[in-house]
Amino acid sequence: MAIPRSRKAAGIESGLLTPGWAALLAGLLLFWTAGSLQAAPSYSEATSILKEEWKKRYPAELKSIKANPEGKGVYRTRERAGLTYYYHFRVSVPRLVRAEDLTLQEDGLRQIELWMRYRPATDSYDLAFVRRDLLPSGGAWIKL
Repeated sequence: MAIPRSRKAAGIESGLLTPGWAALLAGLLLFWTAGSLQAAPSYSEATSILKEEWKKRYPAELKSIKANPEGKGVYRTRERAGLTYYYHFRVSVPRLVRAEDLTLQEDGLRQIELWMRYRPATDSYDLAFVRRDLLPSGGAWIKL
């Protein structure tokens, strides 16, 4: 019995890649790819998370948020805990000054460079006020 040329060219008839193994391999590849793409939230989701995380930590209200101000995307790096994603934001917050009666009052706006770090392994977020050159090296910019 002659083997069709397309199966012979693919190496299936020689046992290198049987149809069952090919399906399993394709399924695993799809699973790994889908998992890695879904691991990090988009910038719109990250902006919502940033608002929640900010309210938990700081008394000043966010007046404006500019996500991905340089248009580079998300900085992804591998640390001891696994993959880590850094989202870049530029936010405006009111300058809070203490009045004579010890209450907080607004005195104009201040722009702050802010990074939100997401660690999928622990599903945790934190905020960092650092320059880009102080981020961990060896990462790559990705678009989500």
